[in-house]
Amino acid sequence: MIFKRRYIFKFGIIGIIIFILLPVFLIIKNSNHSSKARRILSKTDYRIFACGEEIIMKANTASLAAKRDGLFARSQPGVIITDGVSTSIDDSLLTSYFDAAGGTLELINENTELLQIPTDTGLREFQSGNLCNGEKAKLRVLHYRVETLTKPWSVYPQILWKYFDYVLTNNYHQILSENCLIFIFDSEEVLRKPWPLCASHEAALASGELTWGK
Repeated sequence: MIFKRRYIFKFGIIGIIIFILLPVFLIIKNSNHSSKARRILSKTDYRIFACGEEIIMKANTASLAAKRDGLFARSQPGVIITDGVSTSIDDSLLTSYFDAAGGTLELINENTELLQIPTDTGLREFQSGNLCNGEKAKLRVLHYRVETLTKPWSVYPQILWKYFDYVLTNNYHQILSENCLIFIFDSEEVLRKPWPLCASHEAALASGELTWGK
């Protein structure tokens, strides 16, 4: 009888502890989940060139609204707009935008990239090793970053060799995008030619709103 009482008492204490700790555990879990979720509003202009031709992406609007919780639903041709709550860093990657748009930006292996772009005439595909004007081509991405702490703003170019983990961060400005990405699929020779700019940056440089950084 004493053993039975001890048994009941023991498991009664365990039940009380579980009853107290379970809500605490759920609160901590929910708190951690909330801390991972973040509101993001970003704007990034871009242009795509392949073998000397400018490719205009026509994103699948239904896919933009459905994938990644609709983070990219407001995007326009030439402009990536990320607007919403991101619960994973993966949601706001540059590669995630291409996926949501109905295309692909993928690193197949260390030396091979795959770029698929939805257009008015169908899906265009470019892969490292394909030929451009008889020469083997590769994908390169030039990042023009705008420094907004100066007046006028200054723009700086940088080649993104690791663009697959490029994160679209909070940087939204109505007038001028802080970031411009130029995708160029071509031969090595193009590196010795002048790089193009996004239209908004070209206009801002012409008006004096933007200057080249030193």
